[in-house]
Amino acid sequence: MNRETPIHSRAPARPDGAEMREQLARLREQQEHLFAQLHAGEQHFKQLARSVWRVQEDERRRLARELHDGIGQHLTALRHRLDVLARSEEIAAAGNGSLQQALQLCDIAIQETRTLSRLLRPQILDDLGLEAALRWLARHTAEGTGCAIEVEVGALPGPVDSDLATLLFRVAQEALANAQKHAQASNIMVRLSHRADHLQLLVVDDGRGCDTTAAFAKSSSGHSTGLASIRERVRLFGGQFSLVSQPGEGLQLRVLLPFAASGATP
Repeated sequence: MNRETPIHSRAPARPDGAEMREQLARLREQQEHLFAQLHAGEQHFKQLARSVWRVQEDERRRLARELHDGIGQHLTALRHRLDVLARSEEIAAAGNGSLQQALQLCDIAIQETRTLSRLLRPQILDDLGLEAALRWLARHTAEGTGCAIEVEVGALPGPVDSDLATLLFRVAQEALANAQKHAQASNIMVRLSHRADHLQLLVVDDGRGCDTTAAFAKSSSGHSTGLASIRERVRLFGGQFSLVSQPGEGLQLRVLLPFAASGATP
């Protein structure tokens, strides 16, 4: 009687320590390469986003200049012509009331054109810098709302880079608009300071406050883009954005950005 020879299965050879270290090194190298590619892609995206943002600001600057130097100047010239006609005795006797109405409409158009031009891109931001622009913005907002706005600007180590100055101005502009339209604040404080190679912008109001989670959810859904836009722009420049608020307890908005002196490349 023949007996079958038993077949013994051989276990696969286990890699020795050197092979395992080699495999781990290859995996680590592949992981580092992927992380490097991801970081490079993220930096490229940030550069593109900054470029788009700069183009938008340049377009705002161009439109503001055209409104001020083009339409604004034409309206001013028209206003002078109407004023000359209103002083003419013959025309004044024939229809002074209509001319006065035309003069009033012309004054309103001139004022609205100037306001729109300044809100698009205030010339004072380019001419006199961030502090002057923040103080102008506070005065303009207070005149329209009646609320008290205090601006504090600490000692800065040098002129602020144009991109950072524009970003901080837009953050303050959005924060004051939010306090005006939604929070119904009576008192607002805007403070710009320099801390450990960073610029800090703090905006505090005593308005109605809000649920920050719901506010960001609303902003992300497209119903309101202000908060989401501010947060993303701040992140593009390597900064930090925080919003602290509760219903009925006012609101505190804080932005921290790496400081770049004027002329530096971010």
